[in-house]
Amino acid sequence: MNGFIKEVCTQSRLLREVTDFYRNDGAGLIDGIAREFRQKKMERIIFTGMGSSLYAMDSVLSYLTGHGIRALSFSSFELSRFQFGQIDEKTLIVAVSQSGNSMEVVELAEKAKKVTTVVGLYNNEGCRLSEIADIPLQIRAGKEVSITSKTYELTMLILNILAHKLAGELDGSFWTEVEAAVQWSDGWLEKWEENSRPMFEFAQGTELFDLLANDTSLATARQLSLAYREGLHNSTAVWECADYAHGQYHSAKMAEKYLAQMFFPVLSEGTKEMKMFRFILDHGGKVMVYTASEIPEGENIFVVKLPRLRDTLMPLVESIAAETMLGMLFGPDWVKDH
Repeated sequence: MNGFIKEVCTQSRLLREVTDFYRNDGAGLIDGIAREFRQKKMERIIFTGMGSSLYAMDSVLSYLTGHGIRALSFSSFELSRFQFGQIDEKTLIVAVSQSGNSMEVVELAEKAKKVTTVVGLYNNEGCRLSEIADIPLQIRAGKEVSITSKTYELTMLILNILAHKLAGELDGSFWTEVEAAVQWSDGWLEKWEENSRPMFEFAQGTELFDLLANDTSLATARQLSLAYREGLHNSTAVWECADYAHGQYHSAKMAEKYLAQMFFPVLSEGTKEMKMFRFILDHGGKVMVYTASEIPEGENIFVVKLPRLRDTLMPLVESIAAETMLGMLFGPDWVKDH
């Protein structure tokens, strides 16, 4: 077992621990952010970070906008240098940096703090972001030494907790679904090698991995692409499905050298997603689909069956399943080279 898989295998335990903290001892921190948002009559929330910290935000953006809370995300570099005019006293800034010392995030937080309230979400104690933020939130993942996995998973969980609090839906139904995600993760990771081996074998011979997703599942795909590049130095690309359908799908003509990993909680007939699914198969490509839908397996199709959770929580289970397979692709002797 390489170091990446070792850290992935801690995720279900950490999900349970962090859920317990922010549901109990840390609940006041989440309540404080919601109170600040209401009392100052804020009109929008802007999430900002770099790399995987930025990608995690996809898991909650549409949920917030769908509940009448204007939500945007920008890389901290873009927000600080080119989009700072988006920020005023009616804007809540949620700045995320796993190290808490990312140069771009620190710069943005320092500038934004002069205008409005800054929430800082970070993992490492004593980091610069924890000192700048008006309201600090710790990811509580412990030390992470491999490619980001557990801190990413917990970032999405905490953003979910905050988003549901702001929307007035941090209720029993939400916590029940979080527990369902944790229980599913327990089962997957307990038998991670047995679960991942068929996926690993299915992926053999692949030269190009495309990662297709929509909405909240883009959080899964974008982070996974980073891990493929860092760990395999492999050609990977992330596509929103409708955009993929505007020409990117021609890569499927690589046939057996091509694998599309499709993250669609629901995959239905008559949709653009299903059209692309069929196109890839018709041209000899392979499809690994992560879904809660009933999709029959067949030649060049591998189905990773997931529990059906609300869309904001689906990346928690998608990521774990995809990461254990990726860890196997790294090989047992793999070590991080940067």
